[in-house]
Amino acid sequence: MAWPVRSATQIAERIAGGLEVAITRIRPLVDPVALSRAVRSARGMLAAVGRAVSLEIREVHDHVAWWGRQYFVDTAEDEFVYRHSGIWGIEPRPATTAVGSVDIEGTAGTPLPSNLELSGSDGTLYVTTEAGTIGVAGTATVAVAAAAAGPAGNLEAGIRLATVTPFAGISRITVAGDGIAGGAAEATPAELAQAVMAHIRQRPHGGAAFDYPTWLASAFDVRAVHVVPEWIGRGSVGVVAVMKDGTFGRAPTVGELEAMQIHIGRFGKAEGVRPVTANAIVVPGEVTELTLRVRLRPDTTETRAAVTDAWERFVATIGDEDDDVNVGPIEALIEPSRISEAISAASGEYAHDLLEPAAPFTLDRTEYPVPGEPIFEAAP
Repeated sequence: MAWPVRSATQIAERIAGGLEVAITRIRPLVDPVALSRAVRSARGMLAAVGRAVSLEIREVHDHVAWWGRQYFVDTAEDEFVYRHSGIWGIEPRPATTAVGSVDIEGTAGTPLPSNLELSGSDGTLYVTTEAGTIGVAGTATVAVAAAAAGPAGNLEAGIRLATVTPFAGISRITVAGDGIAGGAAEATPAELAQAVMAHIRQRPHGGAAFDYPTWLASAFDVRAVHVVPEWIGRGSVGVVAVMKDGTFGRAPTVGELEAMQIHIGRFGKAEGVRPVTANAIVVPGEVTELTLRVRLRPDTTETRAAVTDAWERFVATIGDEDDDVNVGPIEALIEPSRISEAISAASGEYAHDLLEPAAPFTLDRTEYPVPGEPIFEAAP
């Protein structure tokens, strides 16, 4: 049960009541009116002492309550979250480096060295991570990485870059189709607290299915990870990954997939964190829009906006139940009754007809759900 922490005023009243009883017992002939004034009046001497003591007692209560919150990682302040993580041996995920590729145009046959420095218009630096040669068509595609970790290194496809120092034979550098992505800041204290709680609830087993999400989350800013046993046969495991992108997620780029595969490890090689006998294959998640078709009563602009918000919040929490059916959003079971429950809670909604989805269905083993734009049907 919760421990009630009384206010300073309530504590002062208890002190005054205790003083009245104690003094009356010691000095039965004391005028009760004068005694009451002394222990309760704003100008009473004993009342002044009681108020001063009550403030200190209340501060002690607050301090003890604060310490109580620090004993548990889910309520601890940032400084103590790091203390908990150090005790359990959980390192905060470091800032990650954006990776991708660029298309280079220039003179055919021009060699392109590794570690060639490139720069964006804002001064952000990138380096090529592989050597190459401009082909006979006058183009080449080479892998690059941001020089510094963090989200500042992320770039959309089509953005122009330039060499830091003049480089003969290169006329144009453009970020390739997948963009340069994957740069993220260091894990926040809230994310670190979640990692510590996950470690407490489910200890590592050296290659069990639940180890793979932990391994990826320790090095990459992933939104969801889903493990599929026997991905391409006995002894193999598919590790489906979706990266963070605002409230929802996105498919990882080719560069991010390669980095995650290296981190997990390749079959038959000693590198990586997975057991050397496991054939673990990192697979990009498929972002799938879920369809909602509904008829509202009343059907107003305000009700539609509230239902749209409720629909987005519902999709964002798919799999949070962590029950025997849904463990994460990928390959989750979608129940129309749960959607109706979310819509019914929307402000202004009195009743509705859920037209689609009309029956429960399960996402594919690589599908990650995002909310599609709701379709509002008019009354018949």
